[in-house]
Amino acid sequence: MKMKIFSQLVSPRLARARGCFLAGMLGISGFGCSSKPSSEPLWIGHLVPLEGANRTVGQHARQGIEVAVAEARGNEQTMPGRACAFLHVDSREESETMRAETVRLLTVNRVVAFLAGFDAASTEILVRESRSYGAPVVVPGELPGPSDSDFVLSLGISPSTRGRLLARHAANDLKLLRAAVLTDSRRPIASAVANAFLKAWPRDSGRAVEEWTFTTVAERDERLGRILASHPSVVLLACSAVDFRLLRPRLAEVLPKIPLLYAGEDEGIAALQADLETPSEMYLATAYCAEGLTEAGRVFAKRYEERFHEPPDLFAAQSHDAARLLLEALQQAAAPTRSALGKQLAQQQSFESVTGPIHWKDRQLRRRVFLVSLHDNKAKLVSTLEPEEN
Repeated sequence: MKMKIFSQLVSPRLARARGCFLAGMLGISGFGCSSKPSSEPLWIGHLVPLEGANRTVGQHARQGIEVAVAEARGNEQTMPGRACAFLHVDSREESETMRAETVRLLTVNRVVAFLAGFDAASTEILVRESRSYGAPVVVPGELPGPSDSDFVLSLGISPSTRGRLLARHAANDLKLLRAAVLTDSRRPIASAVANAFLKAWPRDSGRAVEEWTFTTVAERDERLGRILASHPSVVLLACSAVDFRLLRPRLAEVLPKIPLLYAGEDEGIAALQADLETPSEMYLATAYCAEGLTEAGRVFAKRYEERFHEPPDLFAAQSHDAARLLLEALQQAAAPTRSALGKQLAQQQSFESVTGPIHWKDRQLRRRVFLVSLHDNKAKLVSTLEPEEN
């Protein structure tokens, strides 16, 4: 029978009571509950910010999933017995809310799996809480390091890969000699990128590198003053995208010709484009670049833009791929259960994303990485690192 799939934004506390009603209503248009009236959907939990400052992240992620759902329906994916539904829940970007909603989805809605968001701290809570219930988690973004569980699968670039690529480009391609690194030590992914950059930076031929760390705004600004006074030839900012947008014009005002390297969480190109043009050139290593889309990726981008009247960004594309991966794994699993799905994901060796092939070996991911420059807020693809080069 056809695999019946839908995406639903609803309070998790109401989902169990309303699940079949919502599915039945949506079934009028061709998908929903199975033909058995008592059958409830296989819920996949999706916890992202849907309100507040980062609501755009959750909105774009949800939209990417909706395109994946529409594609699955159009391809008439099959799975015996039950419907499959994505349940989007507001994480509010609060630790207690994230923890409570994760447990509620596991115990009340009995989700078969989770599709994580893009905040590293929230993902850590999600993974920790789901572990004791045996629920698999697919992470569309990054993890600070390799997962210690077969039931957790990430589609994001390894932070160490990004750090090495940025160091190689600055030292070998741009032939810069003195690097300064400013790291927010509260952010594990940023710290991992910075550490990889420091290890990869060559120390010969007069090259040097120095790192400053901070945990408060006052420390950040004091360290920035030291960097400005030291006149480096390149600055790597391992911090949040918000801090990067704040610090970029301050650096450009004093050191207008010094390239900047972004080393925070991978949020794609759009998240780093400043409101005002700045003379300094900046570089980032990212999993998503419109110029790097495959033929199938361009079809996805066209569908997304036709549906939502804007081009997809990293959050939409990565969530779209994660949803496709989960749906395909559900088809192939021995049974529609957490355990069977987790085992199927643990066996995953390859996947075709919208930007090209992804490979896993010993929980290590290999995928295309795009080195992109931003000058006057215009993005340009500089180079592509293929999976075998990671």
